[in-house]
Formats: sequence, structure tokens, C-alpha cells
Amino acid sequence: MNCQICSSRELVHVVSLGHHALPDVFLTPAEATGPFTVYPLDLYVCGQCWLAQIGYGVDPDLLFRDFVYTTESNPASKPHFGRLTTSLVQRFQLGSEDLAVDLASNDGTLLEQYDGRVRILGVDPSSATAGAIAKGVPTIVDFFTEATAKHILATCQPARVITTMNAFAHIKELDAFMGGVVTLLAEDGVFVSESHHLQNVITKMQYDLIHHEHLRFYSLRPLMVLFDRYGLEIFDVEETATQGGSLLVYAGRTGVRPISANVERLLAQETAAGLYSLDTYAAWATRLAQSKRRLMSLLYDLKSRGATIAGVGASAKGNTILNYCGIRPDLLDYITDGSELKQGKLAPGSLIPVTADQELLDRQPDYALVLTANLKDIIIGKLRGKGYGGRFIVAGEVPSTE
Repeated sequence: MNCQICSSRELVHVVSLGHHALPDVFLTPAEATGPFTVYPLDLYVCGQCWLAQIGYGVDPDLLFRDFVYTTESNPASKPHFGRLTTSLVQRFQLGSEDLAVDLASNDGTLLEQYDGRVRILGVDPSSATAGAIAKGVPTIVDFFTEATAKHILATCQPARVITTMNAFAHIKELDAFMGGVVTLLAEDGVFVSESHHLQNVITKMQYDLIHHEHLRFYSLRPLMVLFDRYGLEIFDVEETATQGGSLLVYAGRTGVRPISANVERLLAQETAAGLYSLDTYAAWATRLAQSKRRLMSLLYDLKSRGATIAGVGASAKGNTILNYCGIRPDLLDYITDGSELKQGKLAPGSLIPVTADQELLDRQPDYALVLTANLKDIIIGKLRGKGYGGRFIVAGEVPSTE
């Protein structure tokens, strides 16, 4: 097995989370009566470029063609993308004739926020694009590669801005994708990617981010190695609150833009956090096992005392928690979720029923297990406001009793 960025074979195994069903493939009760496929979920780190990555890449067609996640279902997305698009227009002096392309554009939520200030185009292979097309957002329904980029250039000028939000870590054919970026990008263009930050995965125990859609967990050093291969360089970087803490990375053609002091500052921060030391990952694996034991001990104790427990948020992240910890319907009565695409189905792997959010308010279980920790404040505030009177448990934040 080789590193997904530098091709080194110096991969160090960090931890195995077991075998998991695909995190966004929810089953009907009839489908759940038959066998389903599970895939190994193991985390590695490269001793050469320090990219953290999973060891097995699932066929992207299985993961993304029939995709139940929509961007607009995340209440934090629209305001975040509104601020970002305004910043991009102002900072890079974009005009009405300039082209802005969003890769993995989903339901077009980001592109909508440009609000007519630039020409827009989305590229995404998934069924979520139906929402974008219905809203009139120009969208190519396909995976993005160099061939896709050439197809776009046949009718459009090069892109002044290319964005990919919380999807850059999903790309299995990374060379084909990057080849497309450098083909489509204008000479003074900017490639902007936002991805969950490895530093938060390690320091905040965000193991729920590890699932088969997320092939890589970025820190700055491996991204610099990747972009350098394609004649690009990172000229600025920001830390954002998205997905529990992400990196917003700005890259352009080498030498075109001055390098912000933010780049060196973040490299120093990541070094101090131990991201470039194998000891950090060994210690993290130990803490991960402890976190699992604490959560399971709490759930078993509550159940033994007759408590009712429901899950909140049938997300891909939540399914990592359920399947790594081995949480099944005997511990979690049901999971509520706002997506009608998931309601009435069973969560992948755990086979816990998924119901509408109203179920929690109607049944008032003693405890609600929040399975989307990055949105915990929004979720808890919303449910309290609607009248849920039980207690909350946030997976990964159960206090230690050891």
C-alpha cells in the first residue's frame, strides 16, 4: 500500500475501527433482511509526508452516485458559504463575466450564494444534483477529471475561482482531479478547498470523521507536497469552525501570489501539536479505545436502570460512532433525522431505525445521544427550544471515570 499523496510505502498503522457498512447507504427494512457488505476501516499515517489516510478506498460509484446528504440540510452551510463567496468576490476582484466553479457542488447551495455576481458552474456525480438543477444552478453531473475540465473549456473561459468544500478528502482518483484543476484554472486563478483539519481529529477526539467517504485527513505539510507536484502553492490558509474545525486553503500557480504569514504560523502550530510525530498517533489510539469504553459503559448502565435512549442525527459521522462502538437497537431505540431520504430506513451496519425529528419531541426519551458532534450546539439549542426535556449525551465527550 502506498501513500495517497507522496506514494511512499512508509505507512504506519494507527488504529483499526473494524469493518463498516457504507456510511450513507441507509437500508429499507426489506433490504436489511439480506446480507450487506462491510469494508475495513483502518487509519494510517505516512512517515514521509505525514498524510493521515484510511487504508481501503471504496468504489466512488458506490459511495456517491446515490447520495442522501444534501448541503442545505446542514444549517451552518448557507451562512458560511455566503461569507466565503462575498470574500472571494471582493478579495480577488471577481466580475460578472468571471467563472466560479464548485466541485462536488451537491445541491448548489454554495453557488447560489454568489447571487449573480459571477458566472457559476457546478460539477458533481451524485443524485443530490437534482436539487441544484431544479433551482436552475448550471451543473455537470459527473466526476471531475482533466477530461471534464477540457469539456468545460470548450464552451467557457478558464475559472478565476475553483472551490471544493468538505469534499477534497473524498477524491479517490486524486491525480485525475488535480489534473483537472490545473487545466481549468486561470493563470491568476485560485483553488480554494475546505477540509476537516487533522489537528482537531487528534486533539479533540473527532474519530467520527473517519469513514469511507473520507480517504484523507489533511494537515498543511502533505497538502504542500501535493500542490507542488502540480505547479501550485499554498499562499494562504485559515482555520474555520466548519465540520468541527477545518482548514480553508488558498492555492494558486507557483510564484503568482505572495505567501501569507498564516502558512508558516500554521505549520509551526501543527508541529507543536505533534502532527509530525508518530508518538502522537500511538497516544491517540489509546485515548480512542478509552473513549469507546466510557461511552459503552454509560449506555449499558443507563439501559440497565431502565432508561430510554434515542439518537439524534443519522449522519455518516454518527454511523462511525455506532459501528465502531457496536451500538445496536438494544441500546439505542431509534435515531431522529430531518432528512426524509433517511426516515423509515435503518442506519447502515447498526440497523437502528431512523425516524423524523418530531419523534423525539413526542416520545421524550430520558436521554438523547447526539451523533453529529460538530453541530451539537445548534442541535441541542433547537431541541430545547422545541420542548425536549431529557438529558443530552455527546458521543466522544463522555467524562472519564478511569
